Amino acid sequence: MSLRLLGTFEVSARAETGGARWGELPHSARRLVAFLGLHGTATRDFAAGSLWPDSSEAHAQADLRTTLWRAGRACPGLIVTGGPAMRLDSRVSVDVDELRALSRRLHVRRPAQAEDDGSWVPPRGVLLPGWYDEWVVAVRERVRQLQLHTLEAVAERQLARGAYGRALDLALAAVEYEPLRESSQRLVVRIHLAEGNLVEAVRAVRAFTELLWEEIQVRPSAEFTGLVELPAPS
Repeated sequence: MSLRLLGTFEVSARAETGGARWGELPHSARRLVAFLGLHGTATRDFAAGSLWPDSSEAHAQADLRTTLWRAGRACPGLIVTGGPAMRLDSRVSVDVDELRALSRRLHVRRPAQAEDDGSWVPPRGVLLPGWYDEWVVAVRERVRQLQLHTLEAVAERQLARGAYGRALDLALAAVEYEPLRESSQRLVVRIHLAEGNLVEAVRAVRAFTELLWEEIQVRPSAEFTGLVELPAPS
């Protein structure tokens, strides 16, 4: 079973789940599932207060009970309850957890084989786009920064391996998330230079220099502009 929170909300399951109708989760149940996907184990009080912040405690708890019933009816076994706490079934893989796990592994000197051969890439996409609940907005920026750092870190490893195509795809994905992020733009230029594509490197330096000035009226750092020697304007 898997839960996707990046780019969209999607719950999927294999056939052995007994035919649970994963696509028919009501809106309130989707919110609860997403909340547990981000927070792991949560107490009923914490979940109720976060999901229904404008309701009284009694009403929030009643809404939570109704939501748990609806979720259990649509997707039996998806949410595990016990005492005051609840969580998703341990068989459910969450893409945000996969992103966090990869980030942790990148701090280990010997990466997993899947990372080493380039067959695994960080999950991409904005966290729950179109959701404006406070508990989503509070986490969204942290997840975005984690994505950016992870994309850059994996791209650096691919660059060191000489896998320039994979490295460039990852670096450009980071640029797409945040065009004004100099570290990602610098990585793109370094990959072009490693491939011997001087023209592409010069084009990337010029494009970022112009974008930075147009958007916030600042110049890139000397470290960035020093990557290539631009010809003086005629």
